[in-house]
Parts: sequence; structure tokens; C-alpha cells
Amino acid sequence: MLFKFTAPDMLNTSLIDVATGERAYNILTVISSPTNPSKESSDQPESSPVASSSKQRTDTATSSSAAFLKKSAPPPNPEDIKNTETRLTTITDGTGKVVANITWKGRHPDITIGTEKIGALTDLFGSSTVRFMPKILAIPTRFDTEYVWTATPDSLTLFDYDTETIKGSFHQNTFRIPSPSKTPKSKLSSPSKYKLSSPSTLLLGAMPSSKSSALSSTSEEAESETKIHELGKSTFIPTHLPGVGSCYLEFSSHPLAHDIEIILSFLMMEILRRGRFSLTPYTFEKPRLWQFKEARDLFMRRLRRNTV
Repeated sequence: MLFKFTAPDMLNTSLIDVATGERAYNILTVISSPTNPSKESSDQPESSPVASSSKQRTDTATSSSAAFLKKSAPPPNPEDIKNTETRLTTITDGTGKVVANITWKGRHPDITIGTEKIGALTDLFGSSTVRFMPKILAIPTRFDTEYVWTATPDSLTLFDYDTETIKGSFHQNTFRIPSPSKTPKSKLSSPSKYKLSSPSTLLLGAMPSSKSSALSSTSEEAESETKIHELGKSTFIPTHLPGVGSCYLEFSSHPLAHDIEIILSFLMMEILRRGRFSLTPYTFEKPRLWQFKEARDLFMRRLRRNTV
């Protein structure tokens, strides 16, 4: 499935199902209430702060999740604690039903999916180790240890090590060109920049074709199936410019997880990715200003790369 973000702020946006053109999910983040400083101080060790780019990182082969996901922040300024606000991110489906929410205390998320209380960030991923490599951050999902979120400075993918296929991709600042498929196979689009192994192993799992089912299907089913096939053949052209183009999240459903869990994990992984690779960190306020800052940082990185 393929979802389009309607806004650059991924915690204040709608997700449009490209196959139907309908809104599938709505994500809204609001300030809930001031945080009690003493309570915040006592709660901090129990939750997992989302990494920010200001923290120092090392490129070792492996590391425990506590060293990254639970990395303690420097002692907070009393004035900062006083001004800390609690935010609430609510995710609703197309009918308006709340399917997930996140309570933020600073950058410490407390996650709930449906009626299940997940808790801190490490509980969402359910991993005891995080693989640190020079240019890759790999964190397994909690519902399948062979499904691993793989982040690089330029990409974010969900990789299945059982089948060696990409099950999800984030297409950021891109133009989408739909291309009708000539075969009844559906494939996710591979990320434009980064590949985990040889190109021959990166083809995503295709749905088995069945001529008999196609012949017996109704006209509505055939039309819906055609849309899915066309989506699988979409071409994404990156602009490499923040704010130019659109952002898309593409993934295959997993039988052991709700789609909303994959979406929520993506949101957290994108924030972690920005912190891990010292990219422009996500901020809750002024998304347009954050976008301009990202464009400036990108320009400066390219300038340094070309002058070194």
C-alpha cells in the first residue's frame, strides 16, 4: 500500500491512500497541559528520549538499545523544565476512530496502539540490541525479528531478512510518476539511493498471479486490482530539495501487526534517523522554519563535501 503525506510536518498531517484517493489516517499533535517539573524529573529514566542531532554518537559494530534508545540527556536547565510542555499526538482512521496516540513529555514518547499500552520507545521496537555500522542504523521490529528497520543518511526502509526483500520504503521530497503495469505482479518501489545487497536480491515480494481469478472477478474487483498493480510500478523521482515534491510511505502489510503499528514505527524511526546521522532534527513547532533550516543544512553539507 502507498500513502501520501499532505503536509511536511509528519506529526500534523493526513495520510491519503493513493489507490483510492481517500484519507486513510489523520495525525494531529497538540499541546495538552504543562508538565509538573518534579514529576517530569522522576519519569525521565522510565521513558525513552527520541534522539536529537546534538548528541554525540559512535560508529561501533554493535550496541545495546539502552545506549542509543535510552541515552540519557544532559542535566536539564531548571528554566527549560519549567517551560516544558506535554504534547499529545492522536492518530485516527478514515472513520474518525482513534487507533493510536503518543503522549510526549519533552522528547519522551509514551505510546498506545488501540487498547494496547506499548509504553516507551524501546517497547515499540522490542529489541535488546541495535546494530551500529558506519553508515547504517538497523533496528528490528517487535512483531517479527526478521523485519528490520534500516536507516541511512538518505533512506529509510523496512527489510525482510527471511526473503531478502524490501517491505517498506519512505520516499521523501519526490515526484511520483504512475506507470501502468503490463503484468499482474505488484512490487514495492526500491529506494532510489541505498540498497542492502545486490540488485537481484532487492526485488520485493510480488503477489502471485492467477489467470482464473482474474477472469472470474467482477468489474469492480478488476478495477481495484489494476490500481494496486499500477501503484507497484510507480516511479519516484527525488528532488533532493526539502519542501519540493511530496512524501510517500510505501509498505506491505504484515499478518502479525496492524498497519498502524508499521506507520507509527516509521514515524519514530524517521525521528531517530535524523538524530543518528546528525540531520536536521524534528521540531514540534514552526514546521516551515524547520523545512528552511533543513534546506540550509543540506546545502552546507553538499558545499563541504564538494570543497573537501
